Amino acid sequence: MSPYPARPLPLPAVYGRDTVALAFAAAIGEAMAPAEERIDGLDAVLDPWRAPPAFLDWLIRITGARVEPGWPEELRRKAVDLAPRLAAYRGTPYGLLLEAREIHGWEAPRYTLRVDDPGLVFTDDDPAPRAGRMLTVTLTAPGPEDPTEDQAEYQRALESRLTRLVRAHCPAHLPFKVTVTVARSTSDEGSHSG
Repeated sequence: MSPYPARPLPLPAVYGRDTVALAFAAAIGEAMAPAEERIDGLDAVLDPWRAPPAFLDWLIRITGARVEPGWPEELRRKAVDLAPRLAAYRGTPYGLLLEAREIHGWEAPRYTLRVDDPGLVFTDDDPAPRAGRMLTVTLTAPGPEDPTEDQAEYQRALESRLTRLVRAHCPAHLPFKVTVTVARSTSDEGSHSG
């Protein structure tokens, strides 16, 4: 007996009393049940939030999601979910800002991310773009949440994450520069005021 529920093959009413046709339809239904069960469950495999962990790497590959080594499962799932929207905006400031907000959580008011894009379209009424075609991305971040964490190390980690993010979104022909400014924590200010 198959572990899958058999669905008899639907037949026209003219075969309703034909025992051979009904037996054949039941056998075909039983043979097809495992395949139909898998097809019915396909949406769960393709959904980044419901897919089994074993399918996550496959989903990352087929969607072209940008993930980094060491990312936890939830962040990898979020990257797969975001991949179709990012594909439409890859190489644009909007795509960079979207991934920064959705994946890294860099959003106002705690974080300020400014993208100075020299490739903007301008008209005669607009000021001409500045000289030197370099994309400049500046992140202003709060200090580390853990007061024992080294602020310089924290800033280097943010710079590294921002550099990888900008590299993924910056057009290949355009050089870029990243700058990270970390706000001093109130505990640091209090210790230096005395």
